[in-house]
Amino acid sequence: GITGACAASVLRSAAVDSILARKGNQDCNNIDIAPVTRHITNGDTSSCWDGIDIEIDLFDQGRSGVGGRSSHRQKEDEKNGPLRWDHGCQFFRADTPVFKKVVKNWIENKVAEEWKGRFVASPSHATTVADTTTPSSPDLDFFGLPSLPPFYVGTDGMRTIPAQILVSDGINASKGNDKDGPNDILKLFQGTRVARMERNETTRKWFLFGTSGEGAYHDTSEKIAKETKEVTLGRQLSCGYDAVILTDVSSSFGKWHRASAGVPEDFAARVRKRVGARVPLFATMVAFDKEIVVPFDAISFRENKALWFAARTNSKPLSVPNVEKDCWTLISTPEYAMEKITETPMQDPATGEFVPQSNDYLVTVPGADLEKAFRKELESTSQNCNIPDTVYIDSQRWGSALPCHRHLNDKSSTRRIISGVAYDSHRSALAPTKVEVSVTNQEEEAEIRNFLLDENLMLYQAGDMMSTYTPGYEGAAISGIEAAEHLIDSILSHK
Repeated sequence: GITGACAASVLRSAAVDSILARKGNQDCNNIDIAPVTRHITNGDTSSCWDGIDIEIDLFDQGRSGVGGRSSHRQKEDEKNGPLRWDHGCQFFRADTPVFKKVVKNWIENKVAEEWKGRFVASPSHATTVADTTTPSSPDLDFFGLPSLPPFYVGTDGMRTIPAQILVSDGINASKGNDKDGPNDILKLFQGTRVARMERNETTRKWFLFGTSGEGAYHDTSEKIAKETKEVTLGRQLSCGYDAVILTDVSSSFGKWHRASAGVPEDFAARVRKRVGARVPLFATMVAFDKEIVVPFDAISFRENKALWFAARTNSKPLSVPNVEKDCWTLISTPEYAMEKITETPMQDPATGEFVPQSNDYLVTVPGADLEKAFRKELESTSQNCNIPDTVYIDSQRWGSALPCHRHLNDKSSTRRIISGVAYDSHRSALAPTKVEVSVTNQEEEAEIRNFLLDENLMLYQAGDMMSTYTPGYEGAAISGIEAAEHLIDSILSHK
């Protein structure tokens, strides 16, 4: 996802600095890093990096490429033509000074741009922002839409951003060693699951084991996943990795979960404690036969029990738009998602096995529910709206869509334990992005970071679930950047 891509991009920039520094010096110490999913720009960096060589392997478990929750679904349909949706993150914010600079660079490099659609909320009347007790408060809007722009998107779907920032920094990804031939500074392993980690206490190196292909994906049957042979992963088969950055918080689940990475239990327990509770969501992808004639492209629903947000794909920049069909992404409320994952949990209560997403269930239950809720909203808000037929529908379950707000604890009235995992459906303002410091974390750590670290193990956990910022994309990106910067500082301090 975006956390791993940002971390890898920062580390790759440092690796280029190390290449420039070591020209003519063949006595280099290899530093190998595995992000499971700080640019030094002032003055001459050669003295800092002299003798250091960095390699980065990036492992991504997604079926359709780098993206994670910044996913984009594309379906080539003979009858309906190309169909496209952002079915995870719908857009992102840039409220903090550090992220505004990052986004400015993305816009200049045509990786992202401001989304300038027609944005509304339903009902349009609202109380003051400070009043969160009234159902129609703007604090219930989806990440500040429509009341707190600007909103940003990828230039060809949200997946564009993590995919492009790995290759668009103007960096030559060759180590440029004429003797050994070109080797990539950063190598991406797509469709790969890290299932187990082992550390050699003598060499202090990490070795990663797992699977790739069909057996690695979240929605693969348990039978196929169990039959897939586990192998040693990455380029460092015999040497191992000096540091590991984890970016999927589910890597600290037990072995039953398809995203579990076999993280050392002491560290995994710290990760779970830092998370507190997760917020689940469902995303439904709908294609209508014709364009829905309504005066908006995206809408936050302030009072609907099932439906929180809807966005029209064609209102976003796309290289190949949905020319014939009108595609919309519908996002559920946390309350609805909590209800559904309680009814149909992600873990079999009898066997303890992971329950992958069933396409039939996703289409007939959350898919049908959200599409029905959207039609009802359209009928109530647009008296003359003639809603076209639905020609395609699919859904996605995001069990860990967001972290809960930092002020919530285990006494929260909206918290539920489902299959041993804490979830919370409480909603507070998601905009603007700001620091939400937890009192518990202040007691535990002298310095509040936007990532978790075991310095002795050189093991990091980054992402929005670790960030001290308001839940969302911005906090996730900052977490990845800061984790990478800290690792670079650690490398230089131990040179």
